Amino acid sequence: MELIGQGREADVYALDAHRVLRRYRDGRSAAGEGQLLRRLAGQGCPVPLVHEVDGADLVMERLYGPTMSEALHSRPWRALTYGAMLGRLHRDLHALTDPGGLRRLEGSGGGERVLHLDLHPENVILTEAGPRIVDWTNCRLGRPEVDVAMTVVILRGLVLPPHERLMIRALLRAMAGTCGVDPRTGLAAASERRLEDPNLTAAETARVRALRRRHA
Repeated sequence: MELIGQGREADVYALDAHRVLRRYRDGRSAAGEGQLLRRLAGQGCPVPLVHEVDGADLVMERLYGPTMSEALHSRPWRALTYGAMLGRLHRDLHALTDPGGLRRLEGSGGGERVLHLDLHPENVILTEAGPRIVDWTNCRLGRPEVDVAMTVVILRGLVLPPHERLMIRALLRAMAGTCGVDPRTGLAAASERRLEDPNLTAAETARVRALRRRHA
């Protein structure tokens, strides 16, 4: 199998022109994620179609197109367009009904909306048919403000050169205008959750802590 993608928790292999295999490195079961994706697809959510689940392996539709992150870096002048798109993806996701089986996000102050909690440009693939959202490992129920704030925390926590920081700020401003909520009210909870990620670098941790202090 050809390795075509690597995340922090899983690897993605090409099976053929139409299917990919996403495999958790720690061997955890992919059954819950597979069931979630099927239920979200049934509500019209733009997710990859699931073909099969076997242990830690999830066989899904192969998507073609750049990630939003790749498109953003090749066309930084479209930061506002991509930011508005990201906000609409948040808004549409939060309008869905509970698909069942999701845990509630602790410390988010209640809420019954579906949260992705990792919805940033690396996890949006721009296909010819429109944007598709991938990597649903962190999905929970909670307040939409925390989900949008998590996107802010993830992107603001990156260590970037000055010109890329300006691009991200433009994207986030546009996202805030279309997401339907005020992400500032979720920043404290999102920062706390982000700091629980053991994969953060020391520099990323310092940036997230600074953000948390400003919104404590």
